[in-house]
Amino acid sequence: MILRLRSRDGMERVEVSDTATVGDLRIAIQAKLDVPVEKQTLSVNQALLMSKNPAAFTDMTDAKATLKKLNIAHGAMVYLKYDFERTVEPVAKINTVPFGAKMTMEDMLATQTRIEPQEKAHCVSCSFDANAANIFQAYVHGTLQFAVERVGFMFGTVDEGAVQVEFIYEPPQEATATSTMLMRDAQEEKAVGFIAAQLGFQQVGVVITHSDNDDREYHISGKQVAMVAEMAKECAELHGEHGEHFVVAIVSLDETEDEEKFVNIEAFALSDQIVKLCKEGWFAEEQETENVEKMGLLHTNKDVIVAGKDTQEVDTDFLIIAVPILDHQGMLECKFPVENRLITSTSDDLKACLRANGSKAYCERLSDFHLLLFLSRQLDLTTDIALLLDAVLNKTAVSEGYQLIIDSIAGIM
Repeated sequence: MILRLRSRDGMERVEVSDTATVGDLRIAIQAKLDVPVEKQTLSVNQALLMSKNPAAFTDMTDAKATLKKLNIAHGAMVYLKYDFERTVEPVAKINTVPFGAKMTMEDMLATQTRIEPQEKAHCVSCSFDANAANIFQAYVHGTLQFAVERVGFMFGTVDEGAVQVEFIYEPPQEATATSTMLMRDAQEEKAVGFIAAQLGFQQVGVVITHSDNDDREYHISGKQVAMVAEMAKECAELHGEHGEHFVVAIVSLDETEDEEKFVNIEAFALSDQIVKLCKEGWFAEEQETENVEKMGLLHTNKDVIVAGKDTQEVDTDFLIIAVPILDHQGMLECKFPVENRLITSTSDDLKACLRANGSKAYCERLSDFHLLLFLSRQLDLTTDIALLLDAVLNKTAVSEGYQLIIDSIAGIM
């Protein structure tokens, strides 16, 4: 099996047998990376790399313990610390270009593109509307039970690097435990974009759920990070930005030390390099292969340099930066059934939603993205919906005529 080794000098890999012990791994590291056994401190805890007391990390001190017993499987990440200077030699390539011949720009870029972790994100935080986040995670936890992946598009604002998510649109999709196929509806997405823009919002990221799969060894897969980067590029072109404030939120089911399950949400920003690679078309079309699907690798169609070595496989951890998560109470409700789920919303849902908020002004009763998206299928987008959005945004009265039309759609007599 292949293990990923991360040290202060970057990411490297070493191969050991499926029955290997910690001692076997240490010997393999010494043989391949020239790090003496007695100089190695190993741990599955990333904090090792920044620790001033590596002796405190004792989870891999027993040389006779098998890697399997320590739950270290193919593709797992192991952190390696040593106290001496080490030079990581790049993989040499024979230059077959004749003397005096000119290199193409593509050849020059291929020899110069180095993938390195980005320490600081352009985003300072990602704040979720509490209702929108709770409705999303309740569905994947309670209804889907984390059996399959789920994708949602996050819309909101960006202010001085602070991202605020106001609502989550869930596109039509077919999903399994390890993959999601988005069946994007251009007409529906046009309505989503129009509603968002009228309210002063834009797409600010993507939320992805992982199935409850203990074998996963990554925050985000190569296929997922490629999808997110492509969306970031599209949004950047649409809004005249660079995509550095585009956020990916990961929702997963984790365990406490007492083996109690809990829903965990993490947020990450894309590195400048992943956006650059996407814009320049460096992603390979196939992002998953059977032997590395658990390892979180992004495949490129040209060589890049990672940890001093030429490769076409980039660990996705190099391409994302953790962002602090906050929450807030936004201007929109989230009580109307969410689109494109197992149960389709109907006029009865509209009736129930309007009546539940019967004591509020009519504009406030309509202040729900999913309700407005439902109405956009019944009314004209650029005239009727535009007028209703203006009333929602400015909290002004909805004309009696529109109230009658909407009540009629809801079946309220």
